[in-house]
Amino acid sequence: MATDNSDQSSTSVAEIATNGNVILVVGPHQRRIQVCSSVLKNASKYFNAMFGPHFSEGQDLRGDSPKEISMPDDDANALEILCNILHLRNDVVPETLDPIKAFEIAVTADKFDCIVAVKYASMLWLSPKEVQGIIELGYLMAAAYILDNARAFSEITLAMILRHKDCYLPLADKDVGLVDIVPWKVFYFLEERRNQMRTKLQKILLDGASDAGTDDHCNCSCGWSSQHGFAYMKLLQKEELGPLQTLSTTISGVLEKLENMNDPTIPRGWVPCSYRWHGDPGYRRRRKSRLDDFKKGNGLCIDCVRSSTTAAKQICRTKH
Repeated sequence: MATDNSDQSSTSVAEIATNGNVILVVGPHQRRIQVCSSVLKNASKYFNAMFGPHFSEGQDLRGDSPKEISMPDDDANALEILCNILHLRNDVVPETLDPIKAFEIAVTADKFDCIVAVKYASMLWLSPKEVQGIIELGYLMAAAYILDNARAFSEITLAMILRHKDCYLPLADKDVGLVDIVPWKVFYFLEERRNQMRTKLQKILLDGASDAGTDDHCNCSCGWSSQHGFAYMKLLQKEELGPLQTLSTTISGVLEKLENMNDPTIPRGWVPCSYRWHGDPGYRRRRKSRLDDFKKGNGLCIDCVRSSTTAAKQICRTKH
């Protein structure tokens, strides 16, 4: 999963700390990154130990002659961004990252035990707003899981539920590299929550059939409820919103159809009677109210995913 920029010369130095006493030589192409050991020590237990008195890396550290530390197995791009964050070099920290890069930085931050230090920088990177592909969303989800960002984890998994209609098993592919980070039960939870949301959507669809009433009163001579109910079901058929039809569409796609759906058309020639309770069924108003309530739902709770218990006293940061 690690990537590197082979075009950058191994002799050039990225001066994150101009007077830094350490040069990290990172990755197979030996990216050279000049940093301050004290900054790294304050942010990371890993570096605090490495540059402490018990290891050779921590001996004879001087700004006028920075010591080179070889790190051939690490991701140079991710580590450089991480070091920029730790050194407060916000002028060069990217505001946006592709999901794979966000994942790689999260993995790097976890390895060097400095997750807290990237908390605020990562908030911009973990937005699922512009991400559609399930694999890309999977990388974002894994990054949020590593960084223990409960809000982002919920938002990303909700996007995975709403925007994907097929199986989640591609996320478990060994080449993708997520199963070593995220527990398997996440994929089961995603499918379970999606099925729950599809069921709720079907109820919203069917509830519309009774917006004009559920039976025809003895004082009604026009078959008001029956006519409206039949017209509504014909409309669902026309819009391809039947139970089986919605399975081939993402939940987001179904929501879009519902939000734009017109009122049902009563058959030509039908004339309503004068029964006093006949009135506007309010299809759109009622449907909007139901959809607004539906949209209040969240994605998965990271605390429930991490927990091995279902105890009622478990404290969750995500409302559910």
